[in-house]
Amino acid sequence: MRLKVVLGCRAGTSLPLNASYHLASAIYRAIERADARLSLELHVPNRPKFFTFSKLFVPKRNFRIDGEKLVIEDEEVHFFFSSLRDELAARLVEGLLRRPEMRIAGSDFSVLGIEVLEEKEIGGEERFVTLSPVYVAKAVNGKALDLYPLQKEFYDVLSGNLLKKYALFYGKKPENPEIAFEVESFKPKRILVKDTWHRCCEMVFRARGDPKLIEIGYKAGFGSKNSMGFGMVKVTKNAKGH
Repeated sequence: MRLKVVLGCRAGTSLPLNASYHLASAIYRAIERADARLSLELHVPNRPKFFTFSKLFVPKRNFRIDGEKLVIEDEEVHFFFSSLRDELAARLVEGLLRRPEMRIAGSDFSVLGIEVLEEKEIGGEERFVTLSPVYVAKAVNGKALDLYPLQKEFYDVLSGNLLKKYALFYGKKPENPEIAFEVESFKPKRILVKDTWHRCCEMVFRARGDPKLIEIGYKAGFGSKNSMGFGMVKVTKNAKGH
């Protein structure tokens, strides 16, 4: 299920430039209000949560940067949420309707609207643009080494992550595990999550392979740390409109 959540705020409301962790906390709190059992399940470490969300969008980019703060010069923002598990999205909606407010990094927002969006039927080749940066990393001597699309390992780790999610969600390996990625453009980013910086990238890319495997990324996010606001995408057409 795919949602658009519209939030109201006072013009002049400020947030940290890196607000994804704070938005994640607000999402978790909303789910907990609706289903404490499900919330506990989501806190099991080192397992995909099968949901992702976008960065906060301000209409017409009506904001300014003040040091390490994003100052919203509008009375409305929105974000997108997506999950392979409809139950998760439904509990988020229920939690937001029970208490139509979100507190993000100490700033108060009211829930103005929740829209269920139509999901694209995924085929064997799709072109995506990120709604939140993709984070890809590998473990080296117990530490995470962040990767970029210029490195071959980026694609190996990205594919392996998708295969792991598929196996955990469906309880079996895909019949066709082959998947290929082609990054058309990317912009490096550094995102702070709690006290750790993550090198990631916004990008436009193509995925080719088993539609059900690609669908995992489309609905649950590509790369790692999706439940912290990484790896959400939308389908986009190419320059020729195909």
